[in-house]
Amino acid sequence: MTMKKSILLMTGCVLCLTGCDGKEKAEVKLARGCEAAVKVILNKPDFTRQIDSVKSKSFGMSDGYKLVTINTVTKVKDTGEEADETFNCKFQETQSLNYIIWSAELVQLKIDDVTYGSEGGEIYGSVDDQVALTNAVEAAMK
Repeated sequence: MTMKKSILLMTGCVLCLTGCDGKEKAEVKLARGCEAAVKVILNKPDFTRQIDSVKSKSFGMSDGYKLVTINTVTKVKDTGEEADETFNCKFQETQSLNYIIWSAELVQLKIDDVTYGSEGGEIYGSVDDQVALTNAVEAAMK
């Protein structure tokens, strides 16, 4: 094997490994962003519960968006009563080859029957909710 081919092969291997690591790091950030978004909304006076812990996270695709599912234990704020609860966040993800450059924005969060963000071309939630969600998600994903 010539030197040139060896260098190309090693470069290809490095790029593949970087891509795997980049995807894992992106998913960690997405999960943190989703958790932060849920906490912002559950902190509103309309809700009586809060996230106590995250049990698991999963990732998929939905309608061309990255879907992040977090399975949590929530606690009622006054009584401490616990329940298992699942939350889904949709993110618009942008990445370069092998996740060298990556960014994501929260598109939608549903809690109970209430949608925050966008769905079907409509925007749901107040401007204050949108600003609070954006700020929390950006801070969590740094």
